Amino acid sequence: FTDKAAREMRARLAALGVEGIRAVTFHAAALAQLSFFGKVGDLKILASKALTLRWIGNSLPMPYKFTPAVDLATEVEWAKNRRLTPDRYLDGLDEHEPPIPPDLMQRVYRDYERRKAESGYLDFEDLLTRAVDLYEDERDPIEVVRARYRAFTVDEYQDVNPLQQSLLELWLGERDDVCAVGDDYQA
Repeated sequence: FTDKAAREMRARLAALGVEGIRAVTFHAAALAQLSFFGKVGDLKILASKALTLRWIGNSLPMPYKFTPAVDLATEVEWAKNRRLTPDRYLDGLDEHEPPIPPDLMQRVYRDYERRKAESGYLDFEDLLTRAVDLYEDERDPIEVVRARYRAFTVDEYQDVNPLQQSLLELWLGERDDVCAVGDDYQA
């Protein structure tokens, strides 16, 4: 569910005369909610992991030095979407094969997180993680969200990752007011 898809959905809803419905990405919703609850502060959103990971990748030993930054970014996203920290990364791999040896990938992931934190940035997965952490740790904010949003529709549900699913389940609570649109949805 990209920003482009969200814009298209808003345009379709407007053309139908539908009002009072928000069409946003998981990330945009999480950012808006975190901002509402004062949990973003002065942190900035990292537009892309690629540049940081390119620098880190260039420091790897041969033959891994030229691993494409996009492959490293995809792996970091894979780990973060499963709520694996750099310290828990190796234990969470199971059958998954990273693009470079696991110990090197853990080093890349750890360095990426360190550099990002030192420069005061959050990436898109951090937004979701912070929202999940907030709602798991504090009862009042999730109750506010649940009172404000009665139902959810998730487009392209088959593309929802475990982190997004965790956030959706927190938003819903005990309710089942969700419409999932996608190829592989199973209740």
